[in-house]
Amino acid sequence: MLNETETTKINFDNSKRRKILFIGVGVLIFCALFIGLIIAADVIKIFYLAMFIVILVATIVILIKSAREMSSEDQVGLLLNPMGFTFNGTGAAKKMGQICWVDIENLEGKEVYRTKQLYLKLKNPQKYNKEISEIELVNNGVFINATELKISFEELISLTAKYLDKYGKASSPRL
Repeated sequence: MLNETETTKINFDNSKRRKILFIGVGVLIFCALFIGLIIAADVIKIFYLAMFIVILVATIVILIKSAREMSSEDQVGLLLNPMGFTFNGTGAAKKMGQICWVDIENLEGKEVYRTKQLYLKLKNPQKYNKEISEIELVNNGVFINATELKISFEELISLTAKYLDKYGKASSPRL
């Protein structure tokens, strides 16, 4: 069982994150090809050229940012401690910071876009939406996924449920 000082750090799995980067590289190649085709055409459509250049530049920025995150010293994706948890896998979760166990109503395993995710419904979502928009706070809760973490989905549910049962006095997960 968990002891009072136990803090669990779950790092990002860079091999999983690398796969996601390859999608960005694919988009980059796709945009570069279309820009070449547009320039090679007899009549250049400025709108389409501008659109693909914007997508190309945005993709490059995202790829650079992702590569920096992968090479960062701080590889902690999920931090669990007796006070709560901090998930660093999404921008919204980073803005929310630590979410206290006592603020979680329940947790539930869900499949969203063919990805298994852990959904944590908050008792008082207004406490956490100061830094994020209503859109980022999904159905008064937050999603955690194991897609980029060095943990399986089943282990993620089990570990989170143990912390929630011990420190949050909330209901057990539903699958």
